[in-house]
Amino acid sequence: MRAWRIYGYGDMRLDEVPDPKPRAGWVVVDVRVVQPSITETLLFQGIKTYLHGLVAERIAAGPAPLFGHEFSGVVREVGEDVTELVVGDRVVARGSHPEGIVGFDYAGAFAERIAVPASLLARLPAHVTHSEGAVVQALTDAVAAVDAAGLLANRTVVVIGQGAMGLSCLQVARARGAGRLIAVAKREASLELSRAGGATHTINASHVDAVATVLEMTGGKGADVVFETAGGPVEQGLAGDATLTQAAAMVRDAGTVVGVAFHGDGTFLPYKLFRFRGIRYLFPSLMDRRLFEDTVDLLATGQVNVKPMVTHVLQGLEQVPAAFALTADKSRHGLVNPAQVVVSVD
Repeated sequence: MRAWRIYGYGDMRLDEVPDPKPRAGWVVVDVRVVQPSITETLLFQGIKTYLHGLVAERIAAGPAPLFGHEFSGVVREVGEDVTELVVGDRVVARGSHPEGIVGFDYAGAFAERIAVPASLLARLPAHVTHSEGAVVQALTDAVAAVDAAGLLANRTVVVIGQGAMGLSCLQVARARGAGRLIAVAKREASLELSRAGGATHTINASHVDAVATVLEMTGGKGADVVFETAGGPVEQGLAGDATLTQAAAMVRDAGTVVGVAFHGDGTFLPYKLFRFRGIRYLFPSLMDRRLFEDTVDLLATGQVNVKPMVTHVLQGLEQVPAAFALTADKSRHGLVNPAQVVVSVD
């Protein structure tokens, strides 16, 4: 079969490799749709972000079938002791597993087929497309963020950043009963998607002071929960720690800020704001089977709609480098979700 392997930073090649075989408890999946994550595009460039050390070790050891943990497919073969899946099942994946991470600890889905633990997969309902299924792994992060917040009905929620993660958090928060739902972004096109996704109010931070506007909307009290999805290294085109400070300033006393954005090894926390106002700073919940299945259910029942976020779909495994290039510079190319690659069709 064919699979992309990484020979060095910025160097991927489409090689002929042996077909994978399922070990006990594993299955082989024919990949239908796969997309690179933002983190994978950064790692491919050699940028020191999450899992950089592991990637460096894998590359140093020789050509590596790295990356590709956001995918959907069809079960081709099952190993011993697999009872929950059968050949022909349409499936989606979550990226991590106690035995390791797909595309890092073992071969990823930028290939025609992939062998993975059966427990990493869930059935994809027939009416949900493989394109939507490939978004599930990233969507689980939004579900985990809202789960951590312990969101109660009719609370005022702010989501800073309206990229794929922010739009997903917004829709999940709406599904979990948020009342006033305020989306903050700097691009009007993103805010149009926010309104379609259920935002009751939108704030264009390029035109107005987002903190002052939220405080005005809430009578000076602030929001109950703020999801911060826009921060991260400025050199990667992100907002640095500015949006974390904004989140602390626009949340109410004893409110909750959920840090969804990844800040690498660390960031500046406005300690005084958090400490003396009793603000809770939380990270998304650890992913478990319950949250994974909740994510699939949100898609299957139409409570979350990812279709408007998927704007660039490329045909054929040969297009993987193009998907990386598009995803690495999403703003310039007008992407929200990463570019997808259709590897095969039913």
